[in-house]
Amino acid sequence: MKIKVVPFAAVLGGSILGCLALPLQLQAQSNLTVRVMAANLSSGSNQRYETPGLNILTGLKPDVIALQEFNISNSYGINTTAALSNMVATTFGTNFVYYRESGYAIPNGIISRYQMFTNGSWVDSDTGVNDRGFAWAGIHMPDANDLYVVSVHLKASSGSTNPARRAAQAAELKDLIRTNFPPQAWVIVAGDMNIYDQSEGAVSTFATFLSDVPVPADQNGDQDTNASRAERYDRVLISFSMTNRLVPVVMPSRTYPDGLVFDSRVYTSLSEVSPVAIGDSGASGMQHMAVVRDFNVTLATAGAPTLHPAGQVGGQFQFLLTGSAGSNYIVQSATDLSVSNWVSRQTNAAPFTFVETNAHQFPQRFYRGMVAP
Repeated sequence: MKIKVVPFAAVLGGSILGCLALPLQLQAQSNLTVRVMAANLSSGSNQRYETPGLNILTGLKPDVIALQEFNISNSYGINTTAALSNMVATTFGTNFVYYRESGYAIPNGIISRYQMFTNGSWVDSDTGVNDRGFAWAGIHMPDANDLYVVSVHLKASSGSTNPARRAAQAAELKDLIRTNFPPQAWVIVAGDMNIYDQSEGAVSTFATFLSDVPVPADQNGDQDTNASRAERYDRVLISFSMTNRLVPVVMPSRTYPDGLVFDSRVYTSLSEVSPVAIGDSGASGMQHMAVVRDFNVTLATAGAPTLHPAGQVGGQFQFLLTGSAGSNYIVQSATDLSVSNWVSRQTNAAPFTFVETNAHQFPQRFYRGMVAP
């Protein structure tokens, strides 16, 4: 078996073959769009994530999700580690990670495409809200800044005392964030805030350290997010240090300049967000609509990778990938040069060695290295 080294790629095959360099795919991108979602999408009679909510999560392809009522039941059990891990892997991908607060009936949680370096749960001092806390996570972003996300579910109901209780929760969150997160950090507070009126104290408190503009809406301009589309409960609030990162939510057939409130009953075309069905947002017991905001993240500059074949021993073939030391790269392989056939095999910080343990099974294979997003 012969190997030929070409720029950015290696070829493993029964004969020496040419391989085109693909610089547009191999060089570092300068920007990345990160999609953040507030998602109280449990349904049914047990406040769990069922097929309708999971369809919406899959179809909208978020990168960071603040979940409320984070309960799961599947073949792996009810809220077991295996059940939660299976839900995350099958809904988002095996590269996603999650945090779910424990000890609560309807816990909050966070799911992320990017690595969490810390997470936890703050106790909500409102003793009448004892079935969830404030879940939070620190997330390493592909940028110089880390992102801190807090998933919240504030006191419900329009009762006479509840606006004051939500205002107290907002004040408590402000103090917790300023005490525990670095100054000028990127911060997102997202979730079901149960706010009935913009005159509430919670709104004015949040406005002192987080931005709520522009306000996301569906394609008909409706900003409301509860099941009956009459109240704007769900929000994605961002620190002022992130406001210059906001970009429109771009879907295949329409752009939402202020962000998206997703309702499957009015969104078109649903083929863009498969496997969402038209009735998912109106499913029995469905809590609220998903709220989406997109951000532009500037990637740290990393040099294009180079592959250095180290030879073939028995059934194994290996090469060394070099690039910008400490930057993350992906090794991909394919049986031909069709872009759709490339499969990610390993992600690591350069330099690192990739080993193909069953190379003898392939009469021909191509390899390339890419800067990881």
